[in-house]
Amino acid sequence: MLEVSSNQIYSETYKALRSIDIDWGIAKDSANLCKWLATHNQFFLGSILKTTDLYKSGNISTSVNDNTYDKPLSSALMGMVLVEYVASNYRTWEGYLNSPKFLVAAMDLISHEQKSYLELSDENHNIIAVTDKEKLYVDLNNLSNTNMYCYLNVAQKNTSNNINELNLSNVSFASRVNEKCWEKLKSMAFNTYVPESDESKSGAGY
Repeated sequence: MLEVSSNQIYSETYKALRSIDIDWGIAKDSANLCKWLATHNQFFLGSILKTTDLYKSGNISTSVNDNTYDKPLSSALMGMVLVEYVASNYRTWEGYLNSPKFLVAAMDLISHEQKSYLELSDENHNIIAVTDKEKLYVDLNNLSNTNMYCYLNVAQKNTSNNINELNLSNVSFASRVNEKCWEKLKSMAFNTYVPESDESKSGAGY
């Protein structure tokens, strides 16, 4: 296991996603979600690498309105967009979601910014996560699921019931990651660098 900083996680994830031609805005959002998960002691690395594989093979959706069991919406890539869409329009979204833990991260980031109540539940309407303005309550057992049919909506009140608050005191600014997976991410990130040439040198101010 390696110990890496939250800034390293952000920068290497961002570059790795850009290396497979993911839009810079989406890559930035996704890198922030990975950073959030890491600093809250939640696994992210294997999931984001799997996301890149699914994206390259066309087996994951980046459309809020078009998703299926076989091609679920990527919460790692579209989590921030989806939460902002629901929060700003007071709409309920439902559909198949890949790696809901990224959506939980997006819910927390958006709710801190907008001081909103958001609720994520499974197909049986069991609560997975709910935000209470600046607080986040999560059923951590559900964060390990890969594909789920979910509902995301603006809640009228705190409906956290028996799930636990994820406290900011749990936040760490350095995380331990699998060395092999980290090297794979860094290898992808390296592909975003421009090969050295006379043209690149002149652009860099040589």
